[in-house]
Amino acid sequence: MKAAVFYGKNDVRIEERPKPKAGPNQLVVKIDYVGLCGTDADAYKTGSFLKHGMVLGHENIGTVTELGAGVDGYAVGDRLICGPPTYCAVHCPPCDRGDTNICANALANTRGIGGPDGGYAEYMLVQDVKNAILVKLPGNVDPKEAVLFDVICVAIHAIRLSCFRPGDNVVVSGGGGPVGLSAVRLLRAAGARRIAVLQTGPIKRPKLLEFGADLCIDPNETDDIAGKLRDFFGTGEEADVCFECAGNKTSLYNCLRYCTRPGGQVVMVGQVTQPADNIVPSDFFVKEISIQPSFVFTAKDVNIYADMLSTGKISFPGMITGIIPLEECVEKGLNLPREERRKHIKILIDPSMR
Repeated sequence: MKAAVFYGKNDVRIEERPKPKAGPNQLVVKIDYVGLCGTDADAYKTGSFLKHGMVLGHENIGTVTELGAGVDGYAVGDRLICGPPTYCAVHCPPCDRGDTNICANALANTRGIGGPDGGYAEYMLVQDVKNAILVKLPGNVDPKEAVLFDVICVAIHAIRLSCFRPGDNVVVSGGGGPVGLSAVRLLRAAGARRIAVLQTGPIKRPKLLEFGADLCIDPNETDDIAGKLRDFFGTGEEADVCFECAGNKTSLYNCLRYCTRPGGQVVMVGQVTQPADNIVPSDFFVKEISIQPSFVFTAKDVNIYADMLSTGKISFPGMITGIIPLEECVEKGLNLPREERRKHIKILIDPSMR
């Protein structure tokens, strides 16, 4: 079979590899679609994050082709969401509590990220069925919508973890990425009163407005974010809840300093990896703003998404902006220039496409 293998900076090779076989407590899926994630593209351009010699791909939809001994509850022909994070089998305290997303052992066992081969391939082995996120797709669900689970379930988890209530005014900072767009769509469906979005540049603005944003603010083009929000919400205050989805320190600073009312909440959805030396704790301490980190998602969030799709409660039209064959995953995906990538929301890889 063909597979895209990560060897380091600017080095992903399409190789012929043996088709995997299912051993005990394992199953094999034929990959229908795999999402091209920003993590994959960043790893390709920097050589970091991911294990060298590994098949990429952690946003996978596949059809079961083989079951190993001891696998119950699945059948050949089942179409599955095969998602990260994979949690551990050693009964660590977070997993025992059901908080599998913060399992300390998850990263090393997550397909396409920490070690086991992922879905940039024609077939993929699920090595530990009992400790994997595997969700059956109802027959009426389009797999091209289901494969968006990795970004949409990040937003679902964040909203469920937050103190958001119907009728709240909210801000989504970094709304132009797929997670931010998903958050806007979900918050509108959940009954947000007014939704303001901070987003640099105009490219994603039409989609943000279509998905339910009431106001888009470019933080680079105003020196009074707080004043604009107070006027817009009409309450004399900023947002009740602010979702930081950009994952950079400037966005986080704006959320804490300008976007959240006294007594409100900032939910950190994006991972801010830079030292946030521009943030002064007293700026939010005296306002009693709470900070809630939110990391990836759990199997429950994936099941919620699958059920919402099946029952027609939610959809995300236009999120997929390209479908490419596996052989072109570098040229038309991983190696796209930054400005070209900004035009896209989500690119899918279809290994059967020629």
